[in-house]
Amino acid sequence: MDHITEYFFCSPELLQNVEELQEIYSLIEAVAWQEEFSIVVDGQKYKHQSGYNKAFSQQFAQRGWISQPKLCENPRLIGDFQKNNVFVEIQFGNSATIYRDYYKFHYGLTHGLLALAVLVVPADSKVFFPTRYASVSNMADFYLAARCFRLLPIPVPIVLIGLLPGSEGSAPDRKYNAKTE
Repeated sequence: MDHITEYFFCSPELLQNVEELQEIYSLIEAVAWQEEFSIVVDGQKYKHQSGYNKAFSQQFAQRGWISQPKLCENPRLIGDFQKNNVFVEIQFGNSATIYRDYYKFHYGLTHGLLALAVLVVPADSKVFFPTRYASVSNMADFYLAARCFRLLPIPVPIVLIGLLPGSEGSAPDRKYNAKTE
């Protein structure tokens, strides 16, 4: 699927040779966007947000990422995936989860548990999940995360990735570029 990216306290030039980041882009491209996404895992069908979570989980596992890495026991801070010093959160939850994820990123960085944080969210949840309008009305998205990360004064190197409906090679819709501010 397509995606857009924004960098906070890091740069694309600095990260162009970070293999883990290239793996993340590759696995995102390996998951196809569908208007009514579903996946069957071990005989059970997962749809929409839980389906994408399962699909991404399979992709990370195939590439040797640690699932559910623990940053701290008390308070309990667990991420989605980690490989070497790259820590990933995939977020299809409520918009307030962005702040919790940011706290995890800050905690991990200040305690030497990560060097780069990656947050993956839909660019625009209502466009990404067009048949689930009511259930995604307050979902975390790329533009909200970008605004929050610009306002928070704590320097944490974060790569923010916004998932776009479509497939690799299709041109992103112009409205995505206009909404970044």
